[in-house]
Parts: sequence; C-alpha cells; structure tokens
Amino acid sequence: MKMNKSRYIQLIHIGKGQLNWDDELYRSNLIALTKKNSCLDMSVVELNKVLEFMKSKGFKPVSVKGKHSPKTRDKVVHSPIDKLRQLWIAMKSRGYLRDGSDDALLVWSKDQAKRLNHNVPIDRLEWLKPTMLHHLIEQLKAWYKRKLIEDVKELTPDLRKLKLDRHDSYQAQKVYELGELSKCTIEQLEESASFIGLMLGKYEGGNNV
Repeated sequence: MKMNKSRYIQLIHIGKGQLNWDDELYRSNLIALTKKNSCLDMSVVELNKVLEFMKSKGFKPVSVKGKHSPKTRDKVVHSPIDKLRQLWIAMKSRGYLRDGSDDALLVWSKDQAKRLNHNVPIDRLEWLKPTMLHHLIEQLKAWYKRKLIEDVKELTPDLRKLKLDRHDSYQAQKVYELGELSKCTIEQLEESASFIGLMLGKYEGGNNV
C-alpha cells in the first residue's frame, strides 16, 4: 500500500524508539543515508530508504489497528481495569506497542503484578488488589507519558520548519509554549502530538517538502 510522507515520518519515529536510537545516532544515520538530518526535508524515496534501513536493523512496523484489540476502545471508563485497558489501547494506537490485545495486556500486567505480590503470580486482572491496580495504572501512565514526550520533543523541530497559515501558526504556538514537557498532562501531550502529526500531513506537499 502506498504511503504518504506523514505516514513515513510516523513510522520512522516509531522505529527510532523501538531500536533505542538516541538523537545523535538517529541524526547521524539520517545524514549517512540521505545527507539530510530531518525527515521533513526528505523526499518519499529518501524516507523509504531510511525506513528500509531501520527494518534491516530489526525494526518491525506494526499496524495501528490490532486484530484483537481490547473491547473498551472509545467507551466510558467504568473501572480501574477499564482504565488500564484504555491506556493500553492508546499506546497501541500511537505505535508504542506491538500488540494491543487483551492477552498482551494480561501478560504485561501479570509480570508487573508478580513483582508487587512477592513473586506470587496472579492469573487474572480481576484478582488484582485495588492498590496493585492503581500501581499498574500509574506505571502505564508514566510509560505512555515518556513516549509522548519523546514524540513531541522529536517532531517539534519539524513543525517549526513548516510554513503554516495564520490559524495553524496560532495553534502551533500552543505547542511551542508547553515549556517543560515532564510537567505537562498526558492530555496536553496527546493533543500536541496529534496536532503535529496533522500538520506534517497537511503541509507535506508544496514548499515544505
């Protein structure tokens, strides 16, 4: 399936995280492959070259929509377990997880809960004590927030290069004024990451390529 430029950029950024490349290694690889240090300055052919190189290093792109995604997607959160699932789904939707299924969530939760339960395994989420569930939710939120911060920090320089119209420039200013990202809420980071992705797609043609 043919991909547009913004989708290539999203996949490359996900690959950077999966391969655990720091910014210095990431930029040096971009320059070595294309003589450019920003995906925004690359053509689709160059972006594909970077993506294929990442695949050769072990990156495995995954579909955003999981085949067996948890059933609470876009539903009202009624319980701590629903909240845990909602966070898991959100991370999968942004490409932070390879598997967004209930089974994968259970495997992760059991592994984490065992450490909290003196190495005694817990086989069902429903059997977790409220304090354990709270701990898992906070742990997953912290993980999700770290990944969002990486996204916003990585892609904001590319956003600054775009020749935005007046309305979009006004919205972009909110991203630039976030300040210390670690102090932002998950909602603020989600909104900023989504906005940047939208702008990269909207302005992928014309003078910005």
